[in-house]
Amino acid sequence: MTEYDNTRSEKPAQNDDLIHTDNTPNGQPSHNMDHLAVQEPVLMLEHLENENHAAPTQPEDALLNESADEAAAAKKAKKKLLKEQRKAKKEPKVQPEEEPVLQLGTAKGVETMFRNAFRTEMELLALAATKANIMISLNGFIVSALMISGAFIFSTSPDFLVPAGIFMATAASSIVFALLSASPERMGKMRATVEWLKDVFKRKASLRDFKTRVYEPEVHFVDESPNILIYEDRVKISKDRYWEMMQDIMANREEVYKKMSDELYWLGSLANKQFKYLNMSYAAFRWGLLISVLAFITIKTLPNVVPSMRADKAAAELRNLGINSFTGLYEPSAVQQLPDGRLLVVEDEHSRAASIVSFKPDGTLDENESIDTRIVRGFKRKLSDLEGLTLDNDGYVYAITSHSRNREGVRRPDREHFIRFKIRGNEVVELSSFNGLVDILESSDQVEQLIRSKIGTMLDFKTINIEGLAYDPNKNRLLLGFRDPEFSDKSMILYIDNPKEMFEQKAKPNFVDVAFLDIKGGGIRSINYDAVLKSYILTNEVKDEQGKKFPQFWLWNGEPTSEAKPIDLPNMSHMTNVEAVDSVKVNGQNRLIFMSDDGDATKNIGGKYMIVEYDKF
Repeated sequence: MTEYDNTRSEKPAQNDDLIHTDNTPNGQPSHNMDHLAVQEPVLMLEHLENENHAAPTQPEDALLNESADEAAAAKKAKKKLLKEQRKAKKEPKVQPEEEPVLQLGTAKGVETMFRNAFRTEMELLALAATKANIMISLNGFIVSALMISGAFIFSTSPDFLVPAGIFMATAASSIVFALLSASPERMGKMRATVEWLKDVFKRKASLRDFKTRVYEPEVHFVDESPNILIYEDRVKISKDRYWEMMQDIMANREEVYKKMSDELYWLGSLANKQFKYLNMSYAAFRWGLLISVLAFITIKTLPNVVPSMRADKAAAELRNLGINSFTGLYEPSAVQQLPDGRLLVVEDEHSRAASIVSFKPDGTLDENESIDTRIVRGFKRKLSDLEGLTLDNDGYVYAITSHSRNREGVRRPDREHFIRFKIRGNEVVELSSFNGLVDILESSDQVEQLIRSKIGTMLDFKTINIEGLAYDPNKNRLLLGFRDPEFSDKSMILYIDNPKEMFEQKAKPNFVDVAFLDIKGGGIRSINYDAVLKSYILTNEVKDEQGKKFPQFWLWNGEPTSEAKPIDLPNMSHMTNVEAVDSVKVNGQNRLIFMSDDGDATKNIGGKYMIVEYDKF
């Protein structure tokens, strides 16, 4: 063996040791080609070359070609490895990522954030307080104005009561919500009061618990522990504890930020409560205004559409003028105040011939249908078309029917009654009557002479219609006022000086005088002696230039030769066919009462009445 061969044989052995053996801690060989390539790339290349030299013997040309190829491949691999090593040295080593640490930021940035946030919250609280103050002032003014002027408004416009009442109630509720917005902590006391009342009714609490549950409840903080930066917590702790907690907060920066964040959250919650109640205040005002306007429009519109409501509206308008309506009296034709203060009212219809009404404390009239039935039955006769009432000095009531014929010109007995009686309690007593008045008027020479002496001719009593009856307390005589017959638009009044003898002794009436009064036509609808004015009040009905009828009132001293003087009464144009007049005492005050015969029983529309003070007459 040559020296070359020995050298080749030694090198493979050495390389083989490098490639296939690695001393482990236990001295055991470890085959790890990859480790060798990483640690000693140059040795690996030499090893590959030695393997090529140690290959089995082949033909020399083939061996040379194969050796050249292997050398080229080894050289190429070597360059590649060297290039990768240089590249690895140039690239920085990547450190393993660590979990990021949360940073709060700079102190200045945090302070700026808190400053802006606190400023925003304080501005919101100030805005809510300003709006609450506006709502309290506005609604307070509305409620005060309605309470002060309400009496005058309601007396003239009763239909304004409903919308005004709605507006006043909603304005008051708006004030309550605005007050809660200004001090939302009060809502907690209200809730505590409600819960306490519930427990009281359920017998789970007593009245003694009010102090501990409502007035001075157990101390609770906004959070589990008090935050001295929050007002509600700060006022619940002592000064010493406050100072201790302040020191703890100032010693820890993160604790400062936490407490400030809690305070900021508390301010936001407070602003939310204020705006919640403020929205309720606005909603109450808004909906109250809308509902009151709709109610006012409805009240003003519906009466023009619904007939029954139209009548109610007309009655309400008349009440504003001092004119009231009856509910069960439809055609009052005469009225007389009785000694006990009640009023006796008669009507044309025989089934409702007489009624007793009394004054209420407010001056209006109170009707009683059960009493009326007893009075009508007490007359013991059918009385149709009662037209006149008067009272003498002895307390006797005189009543007279019209004595007129029906439309066919036929006399009817139920229309020819002249009676005298007293009302004791609810009974008719001492009843007496006089019959045959029409026959006497038509055949009496005394009546004819009186009439001819005044007008130079005789009147035809076939058209007789007596609607006025008065008693002269000074001369103890009766005055009969005639609607018909008339003479040249002058109305006739006959004087009878023996009324007592007529009813007690059945004597014929003694006509002592006659008067013809120029009251512009229409005939006498009512005549009544007024003890306050010491004169007679007469009524008739005339037409204006447009042909519309209206009542006219006159004062007359009772002398046949005297003229009647016209009197204007306010608001009387709203009453038609006034046939009942009397001087009455209302709660101790002298008044005049007027009643109109303009009701309709078939339509359930009552007659009207008006009470007037003497200074307006």
